[in-house]
Amino acid sequence: MTSQAFELMWGTCALVGGGVVVANVGGLAERFQSMSYAYRSWPASVTTCRVIGGIFMLAGAGVLGAAAFGV
Repeated sequence: MTSQAFELMWGTCALVGGGVVVANVGGLAERFQSMSYAYRSWPASVTTCRVIGGIFMLAGAGVLGAAAFGV
């Protein structure tokens, strides 16, 4: 797999996955938060999950932008 193909794949996954968490589609952020008691590794609040999703969404957009413009 070439570097650009990997960037496009990772960027798309981060953008879409982060957007799904931010929008809390299907209660995904709430599911992550509810797992925090069992696994102790997820954030303690739904808001924090959504902020982390936003960071992934922005990172994915940045990677896609960089790949598109050849930076």
